[in-house]
Amino acid sequence: MNSPSFCLLCADILTSVHHCLSLNYNLIEDFCILCLIHILLSKLTQSHRVVLELFLLDIIQTGQVIVPEKLIDFDSQSSDRSAVLLQDYHKTDALHLPGSAPDFHPDAALWAARYIFSTIQLVLLRDNGEDQINRLLVPYEGKKSAEEIYSADLMLRFLPDLFNFASGLSPEDPLVNKLKETAACWPFSSVGIDSVTVSPEVAILEHPALKQEYIDRIIQRKDLKRLKGIPERKLLETVLGMHQEKLWPKLNLILDEEQTT
Repeated sequence: MNSPSFCLLCADILTSVHHCLSLNYNLIEDFCILCLIHILLSKLTQSHRVVLELFLLDIIQTGQVIVPEKLIDFDSQSSDRSAVLLQDYHKTDALHLPGSAPDFHPDAALWAARYIFSTIQLVLLRDNGEDQINRLLVPYEGKKSAEEIYSADLMLRFLPDLFNFASGLSPEDPLVNKLKETAACWPFSSVGIDSVTVSPEVAILEHPALKQEYIDRIIQRKDLKRLKGIPERKLLETVLGMHQEKLWPKLNLILDEEQTT
């Protein structure tokens, strides 16, 4: 079987894995890159830094992840290679944003990556108590500028699906309450979570690309709770225009009924 080809970043990560697990490179050559990632990620617990890097490779490339059965408690030290992966993803994702994207903010992106990683573990490993949830899901301590909001969203955009999955298993679980708190703090990323009522932050409405993307998400997910404020409704009218009935049928009727109740 031909040896897989790796970019310099992947090769560097696999070098760390090799040292961590003492794997023989002859064995590595028998696997394709994705199989290797899955095998290593299911077994690797010694190096938290490498686990996060493999997690990011997987979620960015395939949208599917495997997490270790043992909870990973990340320390505050950043991973340069994880930041590089997230920055590259930021560059690619920014091409699809309606307008110029905010700059990359590594601290916010890395915090969100760790947060989503831990959330997935806690959703799957249901026997963990509230103390462990609070220890792993630590709130972000930054200012939440436009740069931070968009950089964190690279991973926090998975929050609605994780929330819906977790609440479907156990609506009163402490994990669900914790995710509600996070969703309320990050309105740009939490569009579509029905049980959370939030108002968009000034940084979203003042940034043209974020504002447009925010309204696009509201339209795509038909999230009426996000239309409580006048700025959002005015922007929605501008975006939908004469195509409102096609893109969001009977929206005016729904809004009129809400105002009369």
